[in-house]
Amino acid sequence: MDVNLEKVIQKEMIILNEEVKSKDYAIDLLINKAEKLKLISEKEKLKESVIDRETIVSTAIGFDIAMPHGKSKTVNQPFIGFLQASNSFKWSENQDEMASLIFLIAVPLEKSNNLHLKFISSLSKKLLDEDYRNKLKEANSKQEVFELLRNITN
Repeated sequence: MDVNLEKVIQKEMIILNEEVKSKDYAIDLLINKAEKLKLISEKEKLKESVIDRETIVSTAIGFDIAMPHGKSKTVNQPFIGFLQASNSFKWSENQDEMASLIFLIAVPLEKSNNLHLKFISSLSKKLLDEDYRNKLKEANSKQEVFELLRNITN
C-alpha cells in the first residue's frame, strides 16, 4: 500500500482548542470524528486496537505530545487525526507525561506494511522542532494546522 502522507491529513480530522481531561476522552473524540467521516466502519474495534497498543507502552513521547495509533480491519483508509487540547493533561495514570497535542494514527490491518510507523517517523522528525510544536499549539484555525501538518514530510 503506497500512500502519500499528504492524503492522510484531512482538515475535517483537526479538532482545536478542546478541553480534555483524559486519554480516553481524547481518543474517543478523534475516533468519533473518523467514524462520522466514514474513515472507519467500527469505532469500537479501532479503539480496542489503540488501547491495546497503549497497554504495551504509552504513546506519550514528551514535549506535550501523544501519538496513539492502531491497525484495524475497520479502517477504511489511513488517516492522521489531530487534537489540540486547550490544556495539558496527564496522558497515563502511571506516568508523568503530559499531553496537549494528540495525533491519532490509524491504518488498515491488511497490507499496512508498517504504514503507521512511517507516519510516526515523519511526524516525530518534524515535532523535534520547537518552533513547529509552538505553531501547532498556538494555531487557531483548522486551515493553519492543515497547512502545518500537510508539510510534515518537508
